[in-house]
Amino acid sequence: MTKFLMASALFIMVLSNAVSLRADEALYEMRVYTPEPGRRADMLKLMEGTGRKFLAIHKLDLVGAWTPTDPADERVVTLIKHADRKSCDAAWSAFQADPAWQSESKAAAIDGKMPVKGVERIFLTVNDYSPELKKEDVGNRVFELRTYIATPNNLSALNKRFKNHTLGLFQKHGMTNVVYWSIAKAEPMPAAKLLNAVSPVGKGNAEISAELPADGNALVYFITHKSEDAAKGSFDSFGKDDAWKKARTESEQAAGGSLTAGGAVKSWFLKPTAFSPLK
Repeated sequence: MTKFLMASALFIMVLSNAVSLRADEALYEMRVYTPEPGRRADMLKLMEGTGRKFLAIHKLDLVGAWTPTDPADERVVTLIKHADRKSCDAAWSAFQADPAWQSESKAAAIDGKMPVKGVERIFLTVNDYSPELKKEDVGNRVFELRTYIATPNNLSALNKRFKNHTLGLFQKHGMTNVVYWSIAKAEPMPAAKLLNAVSPVGKGNAEISAELPADGNALVYFITHKSEDAAKGSFDSFGKDDAWKKARTESEQAAGGSLTAGGAVKSWFLKPTAFSPLK
């Protein structure tokens, strides 16, 4: 009986670990907002107050909201979770058409101009090796959004390397894996446009074709660190790790070269807003 209970407990523990790494079938929408010059504070106020209220009314699930750690970068990033693209489109249509939203949001206008200048929408699905994305208020950490464009036909090899080696090595060197995504299937966004949306200002260039689609070529993920200095220390030690060197060498030999395009590994440090569920 004791052996049976121990075996059962072990099975449950293994099953629990497997479930925590199961792919999330939801659709995630990352929205990168650009405010009118000097009006980010107004945009954030609109998002935190009126915006959140109507997101809830129309069942748009806000996962997180961030601003860049660089004070010169005025953009704001939000992450919305949807069941699928159909429900996403229906919810946003209802949100925009809501007379109460239209009326209340007008309070943010100055000289007839709203604080939001533009928004890039990036649709993402969770990779099968990703940890479960949870709305956790951990605090005292900085988020790093990293985006890679793979060399031709090498996205699967890149994901395999992350699944079998990189995630564990990140954890070993003090980094927390949050979520790993691919671009949603059939999304028309070019990879160059993706990089410009999720890179520090002026650093979105890469050695890729302007026509290259992000779908099938991009890996997008969040990790966290105690600070930007801690991130630098972690990556320094990660880069010197013999296990990483071996994994990188073997994967590149199998692929016949680098798994990522030249200049196509981007890092953007973000900090959660006061109203972000994920901190």
